[in-house]
Amino acid sequence: MGNISKQVDELFSEWDSKDSPGCALGVISKGRFIYQRCYGMANLEHGVPLTPDSVFDVGSTSKQFTAACIILLAGRGKLSLDDRIQKYLPEIPVHKHPVTIRHLLHHTSGLRDYLTLMYLRGMRFENEYADKEVYALIARQKGLNFRPGSEHLYCNTGYLMLGEIVKRTSGLTLRQYAHKHIFAPLGMKDTHFHDDFSEIVRNRAVGHNKAKVGHKLSVSLFDVVGDGALHTTIKDLAIWDRNFYHNRVGGAGARLIEQLATPGRLNDGKPLNYACGLFTEDYRGLRTIHHGGSWIGYKAEFIRFPEQKFSVICLANTEALDAISLARKVADIYLADKFTVAKQKPPRTSPAELRRMTGKLGYYEDQKSGDIALVSAKSGYQIELNGASYKLEQLTPARLQATNGAVKMNFSGPEEFTLTRRNAQKSVYTRLPRFRMSPAQSSKLAGDYYCPELDTTYTISSTGKKLTTPITDPGEGLLDLQPIRHGLFKAGPHLTLRFNKTGRAFYLGAGRVKDLLFRRE
Repeated sequence: MGNISKQVDELFSEWDSKDSPGCALGVISKGRFIYQRCYGMANLEHGVPLTPDSVFDVGSTSKQFTAACIILLAGRGKLSLDDRIQKYLPEIPVHKHPVTIRHLLHHTSGLRDYLTLMYLRGMRFENEYADKEVYALIARQKGLNFRPGSEHLYCNTGYLMLGEIVKRTSGLTLRQYAHKHIFAPLGMKDTHFHDDFSEIVRNRAVGHNKAKVGHKLSVSLFDVVGDGALHTTIKDLAIWDRNFYHNRVGGAGARLIEQLATPGRLNDGKPLNYACGLFTEDYRGLRTIHHGGSWIGYKAEFIRFPEQKFSVICLANTEALDAISLARKVADIYLADKFTVAKQKPPRTSPAELRRMTGKLGYYEDQKSGDIALVSAKSGYQIELNGASYKLEQLTPARLQATNGAVKMNFSGPEEFTLTRRNAQKSVYTRLPRFRMSPAQSSKLAGDYYCPELDTTYTISSTGKKLTTPITDPGEGLLDLQPIRHGLFKAGPHLTLRFNKTGRAFYLGAGRVKDLLFRRE
């Protein structure tokens, strides 16, 4: 065991310092900790080290607990998973095809992601907005990303709504309901949905991020709950892990865990690898149930290998730590003799092979969805896709995957690759030839464009080469407009603009938000 713990500690050596934030690590086998260690500091300002009692914001790892509340309410007859959401949220517009609670649970609703909408409108993730303002933005959306049930696209809006449905059906806030029916019965005394950003939390691990020199605070004043904002510890999550095998929530005969871990299906019957707030997929030949989290100042991963009754919990108080990858590397060490698929080592690529690989850089388009991907090699291979950037590692000269496993790419030639997402959906991307626009063509796009669904205006400069938006992220209010092909532009890493034939309107895409219509004023 000593040699194993040394290998694990080496993984986290970068963070094992009094001058760095870090993470709390818990390794669980058959319901008990076989290793727990904290690396780095909970608060650099006050010199407080991390401990197993440190409380972290676990971001989207929270979703499984929101889903559990909904399943408990369904078991008590307070709602049905196949109810239309307007039964509880009448302010949300009725679309041509109904959206149900089940769609929300499995991210198949087609609803636009509210965090992305806030970003596009220039709303900061701070406690400046009442819940009704956030819901007003959601209610203003006239379109969907796709027909409900036809696709899977991760969407925080769905879990925000689930939290509100808990409140409207039970008469308790999500925080109160989860405490009464889950956390208190299990003895998870340091866990709560943090619905008041000003509340003092004992033993809180303060969020950080890397600066040019050292680290800086990265603190959220956002207290919307449902899709995130669970505050917890590795000790309490270990209690939840034990409950996975011997459920004590919901009364005798409750099927809570079974329902939480059952993957959803699309309209055509195709199974997803997303259940209810949990991913279910294989890792190196072993079944896993897991969910990561990322929020301002924090990263988290909770991965369970149910057949082996083995879990890894990694809670970090810095955005710079890749909790998902590190948790899997810990599992690689402990389960080395259990995996049925060998861990592939990156190939030693010859200079000639590298030259051939450079032919694979550039913009690619999915002809079916219209999504644009940029494959680049600024500091090792990476892909920008749907507003996210993933570092890539080579498995073979033609096969690459994100270091966190989110996407996998298989090149059939320098002009085309098949991309497989974590939800098992596959898309074929074809490389777009380089395209240039004349100054006269560019200048014709100049003007102010208004989007009623965001109630905001974007401006294209007189030269047609700059896009001004209300986005508040540093350096992202003024973006270069990069022509990809006629009528198609990229603006920064997140935005895609598709102009109509007249050039007087464009549809904006931003990953989890598709086809927002802007018309020239």
